[in-house]
Amino acid sequence: MKLPIMIAVCAGLILSGAAQAGDIKIDQRFSGVSHPTMVDTNGDEAFASTFSFQLKGSPGKATIQSVGEFTAFAPGDCPDGGLRSDLIQQSFVETFKDLSMLFFVTTTGHTCFNLSTFEIGGELSGIITGGTGRFEGATGSWTTKFEAFLVGQTVTATIGTTKGTIHVPD
Repeated sequence: MKLPIMIAVCAGLILSGAAQAGDIKIDQRFSGVSHPTMVDTNGDEAFASTFSFQLKGSPGKATIQSVGEFTAFAPGDCPDGGLRSDLIQQSFVETFKDLSMLFFVTTTGHTCFNLSTFEIGGELSGIITGGTGRFEGATGSWTTKFEAFLVGQTVTATIGTTKGTIHVPD
């Protein structure tokens, strides 16, 4: 009688992710929206934005809440003669259905604004600085590629992918 109970407990721990350790692949698709704030940490009059995204893929369904600030758009190295904006700072929290969290800091990135289509594209990369639950003590790195579409004057709809690796200590 004790053996079936032990098997059930072990299976529950594995399915809940509590026993997850080692390297975990990040391979996610996301979509969501951003809104401007009144925060301008470097005084260039380009305000930070809040971001709220839904994600699916590996390591599981999740949501992201973030605040990020980029420089004002200016002529730069962009396709089709678009305007470039470079990362100043961004950090975000990814929360999973089991309420485990991952903490991300963006270390480099840029966006390009296409003057013909009014679309924005870009790439960001960074590090994982920790987590809670099944991701406690996590480290790692990631890269995101995205496209964004202006919706009126205050909302940007965004889609993209994130790839990378999470390392969870034993």
